[in-house]
Amino acid sequence: MTKISLLTLTAISIASLSGCVEDTGQMTPAPVEGFRTTFDGSVSAAAFDACQTAMQSQIGAPVQAVGSEFSQANSAVFFRVVSNGALWRCLVSNDGRGAEVMFMGSEGAA
Repeated sequence: MTKISLLTLTAISIASLSGCVEDTGQMTPAPVEGFRTTFDGSVSAAAFDACQTAMQSQIGAPVQAVGSEFSQANSAVFFRVVSNGALWRCLVSNDGRGAEVMFMGSEGAA
C-alpha cells in the first residue's frame, strides 16, 4: 500500500513539473552593460566598413551589426556572431581608421 502511494505521488509530481518547462527556441543572452542594439545615424559608412572588416578578420565567422554609437572621439559598432550569439564591440575613429574589436560576453557564455 505504501509503495502504491509513493508511486502515485511520484507520478503526480512528475506530471505537475512537466508543465513548468517552456521551450521558446533560441536563448536570449542577458543584457550586457554598454552593449547597444540601436543604430546612431551619425556613425559613418567608413566606420561601419572598417569594423566589419576587423570583425571578419578576428572572428572568421559571419557577424551581424546590431547597433552603433557615435561620439566626437570615436564610434562604436556592436556585433553579434550569427552562429552562437556572442557579443562583440568595435571601437573605430569616425573616418574608419584604427578599428579595434573586443569580446563583450563572459568566457562561460556566448
